[in-house]
Amino acid sequence: MKLYVRQSGQHGNGVFAADSIREGEPIIVFSGPVLHRSEVDFNGYHLQIGQTLYLGPSGVVDDYINHSCQPNSGFRDGLTLFALRDIATHEELTWDYSTAIDEEDFSGFPCACGAPDCRGLVRSFRHLPADVQLRLRPLLLPYLRDLYFPR
Repeated sequence: MKLYVRQSGQHGNGVFAADSIREGEPIIVFSGPVLHRSEVDFNGYHLQIGQTLYLGPSGVVDDYINHSCQPNSGFRDGLTLFALRDIATHEELTWDYSTAIDEEDFSGFPCACGAPDCRGLVRSFRHLPADVQLRLRPLLLPYLRDLYFPR
């Protein structure tokens, strides 16, 4: 999969598709050093993967994929990002950050995604309304699905 980083109209740098991506196609596996919460630089890139575990920066394109309240990609049973719909050549890739964040003390940050159904604030999954939680359920990282929707 060819992806590239360039300036995003939404926020800082973003990741874009060099070729079209079909719905359901795997896009990228997130990587980076596994860190305990006490080791995380919360001013830099990090991805929560467990209640106290995070991925630190990988140094590759997964560090630059921006949030959207109406994303074109999402997680399915792990750290692999999949296309939720067909993605056009040169379209920016996005995923919903709330499908990974579950920090009780996370106050959120303003959302700049520009989606028609923008929530206005990127928040922890636990702080989302119940209807939004249900809609995001299929896209949750496994630790969140197990925590909020045990089988």
